[in-house]
Amino acid sequence: MAAQQHGRGPGRGPDDGAPGAGAPVQATREPGPGAAPPSGAPAERAASEVADLEVPAGHLENLDHVGEAFKAAFADHPAGVAIITARGPDGPVGLTASSVSSVSVVPPILGFSLQARQGSAALLAEAESFLVHLLDAENLDLARSFAVSGSPRFGADMPWEYLGTGEPRLLGVGRVLRAVPLARIKAGPALVFNAAVVDVLGHEGTGGPLVYHRRRFHELNDRSALDPEA
Repeated sequence: MAAQQHGRGPGRGPDDGAPGAGAPVQATREPGPGAAPPSGAPAERAASEVADLEVPAGHLENLDHVGEAFKAAFADHPAGVAIITARGPDGPVGLTASSVSSVSVVPPILGFSLQARQGSAALLAEAESFLVHLLDAENLDLARSFAVSGSPRFGADMPWEYLGTGEPRLLGVGRVLRAVPLARIKAGPALVFNAAVVDVLGHEGTGGPLVYHRRRFHELNDRSALDPEA
């Protein structure tokens, strides 16, 4: 099936600060009744239904005193920025995430986490496949659009298309991975994914990598390198 190019109206959703470097995660959906469970308990229940494993609540008790120090420690740990997209029942959904990481090369496996209380995260949790767009600095506007509540997404001024396999691809991103979930682990309010990368749709960056550090976006470039060029 050939890819189909589309435009769409603005999506909306609540802000959701991710753990770790604190990069914003945005739950988004197409307008339309029933497109995603509302934020809160209904969305969390929907995400729980697809979890392959749930961490016992007792393992996470009495850790409140660690939270602020944990957040402060990771605020100084830069993270790459990605947009994860999937096709929902009423249109494309997507969010910005700072938790994407490489788990294994052989076989190719990546990992990331979502806040399960968000409606769009529940839709992504149910998706049979999704695209992980690894962003460069020139994709800053996309990162903001998928991270800030009320920003327009998948509109006529944001080139995108449905792939033949059904996922919505953002055409302005050079590094895109198609993945299928291997395991979904429910841990407190988070849903932690391991996913197999089944296709690499682009692997060449279009500029300096985009990173998130102390709640600000940054670009890596040659001036930031500390080691001499190999």
